[in-house]
Amino acid sequence: MRTRPQAPERINPLSRRVPLPPVSKKQKGSPHTEQEVRELDVPVSTPPAEPVCRNDKKNISQLQLLKPLPEVAALQKDVQQGTNFDLPLDGSEVTLSDIERCYDIGRVIGDGNFAMVRECCRRDNGQTFAIKIVERSKLIGREHMMQNELSLLGSLCHPRIVRLVAYHHTHTHSYLVMELVSGGDLFEAISERGKFPEADAGLMVSDMSEALNYIHCKSIVHRDLKPENLLIEHVAADICRLKLGDFGLAMVVTEPVFTICGTPTYVAPEILCETGYGVAVDVWALGVILYILLCGFPPFLKGEKYKIIKYVGPKIYVLTNIHTSMYNPFCIGLVRALLQPDPTVRLTAEQTLLHPWVKAMASNCRQRMLIDKTQRITSDYKVEFLNCLFVLLCSFCNGP
Repeated sequence: MRTRPQAPERINPLSRRVPLPPVSKKQKGSPHTEQEVRELDVPVSTPPAEPVCRNDKKNISQLQLLKPLPEVAALQKDVQQGTNFDLPLDGSEVTLSDIERCYDIGRVIGDGNFAMVRECCRRDNGQTFAIKIVERSKLIGREHMMQNELSLLGSLCHPRIVRLVAYHHTHTHSYLVMELVSGGDLFEAISERGKFPEADAGLMVSDMSEALNYIHCKSIVHRDLKPENLLIEHVAADICRLKLGDFGLAMVVTEPVFTICGTPTYVAPEILCETGYGVAVDVWALGVILYILLCGFPPFLKGEKYKIIKYVGPKIYVLTNIHTSMYNPFCIGLVRALLQPDPTVRLTAEQTLLHPWVKAMASNCRQRMLIDKTQRITSDYKVEFLNCLFVLLCSFCNGP
């Protein structure tokens, strides 16, 4: 898991207003408590002319949660003495010393309001993971949110979803050992590249649709799908695959939900209209992300200040003009089908996965990956052949 999530965006309970962050910043979702909001005012900026800027980094020293790790000499001594590196799996409480005995905890790779994410390595076999360290004192009154996330992650197993490996807790902290995805998050990639070719965007949509279709079939809605929660693995030159992470707002939905939560730019109209919503809100967010991948900025930009509910409400919905001459008509059709205000006619994740444009673009990228892999294998064989030839020539020249 490789994330750099920002602190969840808090809605002022007095003014009930929340700013819509510009594309040049990582956006903040609702805090991990469900909040009722009737109307949101949103300042909207024009598309960024320059590459997306990164947020100011937090003072890591203020977020330090762990005491200094044991010295390398002490670790070697423990290994020689046959130290037990296993931790209990029954959910019983452990100590910080137990955690440090099992894991070599390294650099910070992400942080947020309630948690910090560090790279870690198992001391017994060298396997690398990401460890999410949650300060339990900050979750007082929200303990059910942690249990909900653990329960959901524990029930999921899919190549497009970040995997939960283990969970431990001390008296003061909870430790979620997660799969390490070392390519950063999609927001960082958008910041660096601006926008993506259709083929790359199509493969990413395919990956997101796979993950969403999997959780939607289990009646799970994510509710916070955004670039910051999509982690990247580099599989070939300039080709990225995505994994869905951060299930802090996810929930099992068996009937319409009316609570407003999520991140403003990606929130679906039915959430704000309080008409009741379900898994279709994730597909709306997918449409917004696709638009950003293609254009480099969000789809809803008009005037200097607009209320979200006015420009994504079903009756006054306006999609910023996307230059249709620059893109495949099937691509334009998909964007509009995903950003359909009426959730009953919006595409599902499964339909998106089977969309002709998505299948064609994903196939294109897979062919490129295969060619890249073949070239690398061929290159390795050439190097090996030349090495063998060199040895033979040296043997021949030196004689018996």
